[in-house]
Amino acid sequence: MCLLLWKRSCFFTGILLFLILMGCSAKYSIKSLSYAEYKGEINQHTRLVRGQGKKIFQILTQEEAFQSICPKSVVVAYKPATPYGVGTLIKTKILHIFKLIWTSRVEEVLPDKKIRIQFLDGFFAGGTEIWKLESVGEYTQVSHTIIVQPKGLLRKLTWIFKVRSKHNTIVEALLDNLEKSLGNAL
Repeated sequence: MCLLLWKRSCFFTGILLFLILMGCSAKYSIKSLSYAEYKGEINQHTRLVRGQGKKIFQILTQEEAFQSICPKSVVVAYKPATPYGVGTLIKTKILHIFKLIWTSRVEEVLPDKKIRIQFLDGFFAGGTEIWKLESVGEYTQVSHTIIVQPKGLLRKLTWIFKVRSKHNTIVEALLDNLEKSLGNAL
C-alpha cells in the first residue's frame, strides 16, 4: 500500500513539475495579439541593425548569403535556390550535439519587409517562422519569430529543456553574424 501511495505521489509531483515548467520561458518568449491567429509559444528575437532592409532581405533570401551568416552547426538549402519566393522549400539541418532536420516552405514574401515560412515536418512541424524588417532611419529593426507547439510529451519536454535554449543561441549568433556581414556591430 505504501509503495502504491509513493508511486502516485511521484506521478502527481512529476505532473505538477511538468505543468510548472510549461509556464517557464526564456526572455525571448512573448505574448502578442498580432500573432493571435497562430497556436503555440511565440519566441521572438529582435535586433536593431545598421543597414538597409533591402540588403538584409537579400541576405535572407539568397541561399549562399544566408548560409554565410548561419552558425557553423546550421546547414540550409533552398529549392529552387532562385528565384526565392512563395513555394520555395528550405531544408535545414542543425548538427550540434543532437541533430534536428526539417523542411519548411515559404508562404508569404513582402519584398524588403516580411517573410513567412511554414514548418512542414520535423520537430517544429505545423509551426511558423516570420522575419520582419522595419526601417528606422539608417537602421533596420530585424525580428525573427517562431510560433511552435511541439506535439507529444517528449517533444514538449525536449523543447523546454533543450531545443528552446539551442534555438535562442543559434538565432542570436545568426543576428550577430548578420551585423558583422553588414560591416557593423552595435
